[in-house]
Amino acid sequence: MRDHSHHIELSREEAVAAIIDATRIPDLPHRMETVPVGQSYGRVLACDVASRIDVPGALTCNMDSIAVHWAAFEGLPEGALPDTTDWVRGVDWEFANTGVAMPEGFDTAIVIEHVRVSEDEQHVLIDAAPSARFAGTRAPGSKRKAGDVVACAGEVVTPDVAARVAGANVASVPVVRKPRVAFIPTGDELVAPGSAHVPAGRNVETNSLLARGKIEAWGGEFLPFDIVPDDLAQIEGAVKRACAMADIVVLNAGSSKGSADWNIEELERIGTVLCHETNHGPGHHSSFAVVDAAPVVGISGPPAGASFTLDFYLLPLMRRWAGLEPVAPKVPARLTADLPARGPHGAKGAHAPAGEDRPRMATAPGASFFGIRFLNVTAASDGTLMATPVVGRPGSMEAERANAFFMCPTGGGAEPPKAGDTIEIEFRNPGLAAPF
Repeated sequence: MRDHSHHIELSREEAVAAIIDATRIPDLPHRMETVPVGQSYGRVLACDVASRIDVPGALTCNMDSIAVHWAAFEGLPEGALPDTTDWVRGVDWEFANTGVAMPEGFDTAIVIEHVRVSEDEQHVLIDAAPSARFAGTRAPGSKRKAGDVVACAGEVVTPDVAARVAGANVASVPVVRKPRVAFIPTGDELVAPGSAHVPAGRNVETNSLLARGKIEAWGGEFLPFDIVPDDLAQIEGAVKRACAMADIVVLNAGSSKGSADWNIEELERIGTVLCHETNHGPGHHSSFAVVDAAPVVGISGPPAGASFTLDFYLLPLMRRWAGLEPVAPKVPARLTADLPARGPHGAKGAHAPAGEDRPRMATAPGASFFGIRFLNVTAASDGTLMATPVVGRPGSMEAERANAFFMCPTGGGAEPPKAGDTIEIEFRNPGLAAPF
């Protein structure tokens, strides 16, 4: 029987810190590319972006109005208005519209609501005077000047940022290159989706679809690998190829204690394993290694665990690659009902039969193990977040409808929170450009 006593177990926070610390992110010049502004949505700017022009580029009208000469009003008694009966359009006044350069030779504007225009649009009567020369206008360069920074390095390009950059006459921007993320599914029991026949005891491999959706949504380039059987030589070959072509490698399954789970042994042989397992479930058998200077994130096989461990461990690496804070802060919410008690490894509870009660191999005596508890979080009228527990195991339809979760400590005498307690929750489906 294999000896698992040497396994290194880390908390989620320790595991994230360890893999980030061990990952050598290339210097910015080596992970930067230039893309058209229209293709930059969701990307992270690698450098400051400066305006190429003065904005506005000329004296510009700030409202729908008529343009006039300040000289016609200068020196008049307070409240007095000039006689506009003989004013000629194009000489004494002209239409001026919001955001458009003032007509040549005019320097001041009167908002159109204080103007009566004749039917032939050649004459005007006014009932209010401008306050000063240049009233109702913007000076050249008053919004920004050529060379002013309009977007900063590290900023995520949103539609508003893209419009601001384009308004500075910038057509392309420097962004952080998308990290290449290789995904290797392993297991003799797996068959590809859409197979003509799924033999009894085999499973359809869906984690590639799960990983692809998350990786691309998080701003990465997905590099899929074919299913790799539980064979040491084939696992080594796939990992080596992935490490040579990708910035980050995700190795799926094969890290538990089954008789065909060889991934940890192989990673120990060809690289450095930082962690064999973590103190939470689902995702207890997550692993982290470095092979040929590339980070290898080992995630759970079951889809529910795979989903969480991709969020927990791949997303922080991808955010770190982009130069963003790796982990989102948790937010407080008040429970509307007691959080249901559950054992550290499932719904059977702490008194499961001995043959079904998985011992915690590496967790220190008295230490907590964390289990995912699903929640629906809404905002009360005063803005307080209210969290309602959702009954359902990871991967169930009930759990998938939940919009948040709580990592509940179990063991070590920990009691689940009760109604009215404030807990630290996390929202599901995090993203690279989420408002962290």
